[in-house]
Amino acid sequence: MKRLVFISNWFYLFSLCLWVGGMFLLGILVEIMVRINLKEQPQVASTIMNKVMDVFNVQIIYTCITFMILAEVIKFLVARYGSSGYEPQVVTKLKYTREVCLALMVVLALYIGSVLRPEMHAMDQLKKANPADQKLKIQFDRYHSRLTWFYTVNMVLGLTLFYINGKEMARFPDRSNRPEASGSEQ
Repeated sequence: MKRLVFISNWFYLFSLCLWVGGMFLLGILVEIMVRINLKEQPQVASTIMNKVMDVFNVQIIYTCITFMILAEVIKFLVARYGSSGYEPQVVTKLKYTREVCLALMVVLALYIGSVLRPEMHAMDQLKKANPADQKLKIQFDRYHSRLTWFYTVNMVLGLTLFYINGKEMARFPDRSNRPEASGSEQ
């Protein structure tokens, strides 16, 4: 059971690294580089970013979500039914802070990947078909602004999860209840 929890925690952290690191790398660095280097070719830049973000927002993030939820379920089941004495560490004032942060990240990621991404693609196609229509450009910019905002919220939630997991891993066991500790005081 101990190895199962250890391995599931490793997959959780690895998935969180891919998710948050990918949001930073693709959402900030790659987009800036593509937009700057292909300034004269906005259609090509749009096509490249759409393809890259489609792979990231669907295949990679959904896989990360699966691993992270599976790790949480394994930890819950081992804590509840396991005989190994595993007790999850609670390092925040509220007991389910980590789970709530993960749930919010999942909901936002599903909204981005399943709702906002197809809407942006449809708007992008309309914008490419009618490049002179300013209303379409404004609407696309609104979608992009919303996407950027959701990515920022997800990145902050992901960094919060890193912080919580770091505090859990650096937590030292309470040794005040050990017999040798109470025997040395007498």
